Amino acid sequence: MANTSDDIVRRDYQHGRVAYAFQWNKMNHQNLGNKTGDLASLWAHLSTIHSGKIPENLFSDPFFKRASRLRLVTMSAAKKVGFRKQLVRSGSIIKKVDDDLVQKIREYHRTRNDLTYCADHDILKDFLYHDQQTIAIEVPVWSERYKVTGHIDLVRYIDGCIQVCDYKPGSLESTQRRFTDSIPQVSAYGEMMAHHLVNTLRSAFDAPLLPKIRCCIFDTHSSWHFGAEMFVQLYETGYLEDL
Repeated sequence: MANTSDDIVRRDYQHGRVAYAFQWNKMNHQNLGNKTGDLASLWAHLSTIHSGKIPENLFSDPFFKRASRLRLVTMSAAKKVGFRKQLVRSGSIIKKVDDDLVQKIREYHRTRNDLTYCADHDILKDFLYHDQQTIAIEVPVWSERYKVTGHIDLVRYIDGCIQVCDYKPGSLESTQRRFTDSIPQVSAYGEMMAHHLVNTLRSAFDAPLLPKIRCCIFDTHSSWHFGAEMFVQLYETGYLEDL
């Protein structure tokens, strides 16, 4: 059953020159659960965002970097391919071509009669209204430790994990390059979300110390899944450029 606008709350943020419309499907969140565990921590955090109680100055601070500008260190094309293959072989990245996220984004393109299968980010609103696992879109995140800010495209809850998703539309031929280059950005989203949830009163929500968060990069061709710990691993091993 499709949600209505009454089920969804919104707050607009102007960060730099870009306007971001944070939207939270509270009905979906309540149906998934919001009293205990990670979902309760997420409810508390999203309530803070909806009330406007976030450090907006950080998003315009010249000493903070946008997560979308994070890059892997410069390496040859061959080395980057080897790096990507090693992440897949080790199980750090799981590739899927037919999971529910890919199926849904294809379905939303067909519903819109968009045969390009490369619609812009406006299509993410279809998740908010039609996907029962979707909780919020355009969720602001920040880290004073790493001096990074950003906005998560899509937050879902599936298989007992909070799913931090970033939509990267493009051609099939460019998928592996686009997704590889986006690993620093999306893993940073996962790390920042984990930090925010840990900072809630987790003991009061009967939540474990560390939240279960999975990151995902997706388009209409496939999706890549990895843990939020990927960011710290890249940071500590020197794979992130200028951070």
